[in-house]
Amino acid sequence: MKIKLFSSFWFRSVFFTLLSRFSLTFFGVLAYIILAKKVFPTAIEMGIWGLFQTTITLIETVKQGLLRNPMIKFLSEPEYNNEKNKVQSVSFITNVAFSLIIILFIIFLGQAFCNWLNSTKLYPLCLWGILLIILLIPFNHCEVLLQAHFHFKQIFYGYILRQGVFLIGMLIFLIFFKKDLDLVRLVQLQIASLLIASIAISFFAKKFFFKGFDVNKKLFIKMLHFGKYIFGTNIFAALSRAADQFITANQIQSEAIVAYYNIVSRVNNLIDVPSNAVADVLFPKNVEAMANSGTDKVKYYFERMVGSIISILAPVSLVIFLLPRLVIRIIADQKYMMAVPLLQIVILFSVVRPFIYQFGATMDAIGKPKLNFWVNLLTMCLNFTFVFLGLHFLGWKGAAYGSAVGIVTTSSIMYGVLVKTIGIRWDEILAYIFETYEDVFKIVKKFFRRA
Repeated sequence: MKIKLFSSFWFRSVFFTLLSRFSLTFFGVLAYIILAKKVFPTAIEMGIWGLFQTTITLIETVKQGLLRNPMIKFLSEPEYNNEKNKVQSVSFITNVAFSLIIILFIIFLGQAFCNWLNSTKLYPLCLWGILLIILLIPFNHCEVLLQAHFHFKQIFYGYILRQGVFLIGMLIFLIFFKKDLDLVRLVQLQIASLLIASIAISFFAKKFFFKGFDVNKKLFIKMLHFGKYIFGTNIFAALSRAADQFITANQIQSEAIVAYYNIVSRVNNLIDVPSNAVADVLFPKNVEAMANSGTDKVKYYFERMVGSIISILAPVSLVIFLLPRLVIRIIADQKYMMAVPLLQIVILFSVVRPFIYQFGATMDAIGKPKLNFWVNLLTMCLNFTFVFLGLHFLGWKGAAYGSAVGIVTTSSIMYGVLVKTIGIRWDEILAYIFETYEDVFKIVKKFFRRA
């Protein structure tokens, strides 16, 4: 069995999901370059901005997981074909309830959270962030709805608007009103761009909207029962990825050091684009495969996709490891060169990160969200422990060593679980890695023959 990468489903789905993820990351990196080189005079401002972006991203990531998997799964199951309004209604109420809890947390405990991070200037940004959280309610609902119906092109348009409007607004202020371009103004620009993107994506998804609220208590409990593990899983996974920045902010008490770790995070986000894109497409496809063909097809999808992604990441990671100064000079500035050893330490082990990204989507798709929950809880605790011990014994660079150990440990644990649950094999993944290189070599060879 072989996936036809240029078949109508896989090509269009992966292509537009990859574009969505890449545009989100690319515009984010482009904005970061402009801020680092032209706006923020020191790394301190970048550290504050990095903590805010990490916090908002964490909130959105957790909520997307809470909404996405249960809604896609229940909309895809035959027994709920005539109850799509009920599924959407439950999902929307969950969306609003989660957002309200976060808003209340910011109002009553946000100041304490910012003090724990040793960043008092972060709190005003979090208050403005409440508007972002409100606007994310329709944006995330429509995004998941479009994903459930495999309309990835419209999601791409939504993200282009969201990131593009922010970038254009920032450039306008930089050129004409630079003295007014501060941290608060940047958050206000994000709010404006998200508002425009929410209107657009709502228009794209309107034909799939429920025809009125129809909340069923039994279905609500069932979806909540399924989603509770995914909710916890996403919290643990998101916190694990942010561990180096949050714990460093608390332990080192230097916003400039946090900025160095934020650079590493930006680079990681960029090379994680293929993993995220494939995970978005693979989850609904795995749900379908599990229902029709069982774990054999899920196993094949996992091995094939992870092998293909690693074949891309391996040479990219090697280049970044060998030329870290060039990478940092491109995305930041000379004053951020202290991030060089951090980048080299973390990027060396990033090649195994596809296991981590595909693990969660695979476990949820085969109906094992509880196992996914406990594995991610364990790996989060280990990650935090490694980062804390690294900082304690090795100083400000220790979080990078802790993160590297955490990546290797997490991927090893998840590999062991996948062997037990769906029977994946290393030799199969390696075979797909080499097969990808062979395919690329054949394409290049054919191209030069024609030239």
